[in-house]
Amino acid sequence: MNGKAGKGSAYGWLLQRITGIFLAFFLILHFQVLHFPGKWKLIELADVSQRLGHTGWVIFYFIFVPAGLFHAFNGLWQVINDYRPRAGTGRAVKTVLWIVGIVMSVWGYYLLFGPFKQGV
Repeated sequence: MNGKAGKGSAYGWLLQRITGIFLAFFLILHFQVLHFPGKWKLIELADVSQRLGHTGWVIFYFIFVPAGLFHAFNGLWQVINDYRPRAGTGRAVKTVLWIVGIVMSVWGYYLLFGPFKQGV
């Protein structure tokens, strides 16, 4: 058993910490704006479209979506990697995680910005 970490492990470790810091800030801001606005009210499409009309919120969500997905899937990969899968199995699982993560990012962007391009 080789206990050495490769460059990929170091980058994953570093990105896990960076995305964790982003997520701590982003989740607090997200909950404060959407879930605890001072008075209870339903989240309406008009409010979301108004918020997404500002460049700052667009940038916020363009970072928030992939940071959350990377953090989640990289963490899942680290848990799986702790069980030391065989080389072929590990590559297959990692490939599936990357594909699912990319598809979910695209889907997340579509759900955020797709309806607003159609003039809803």
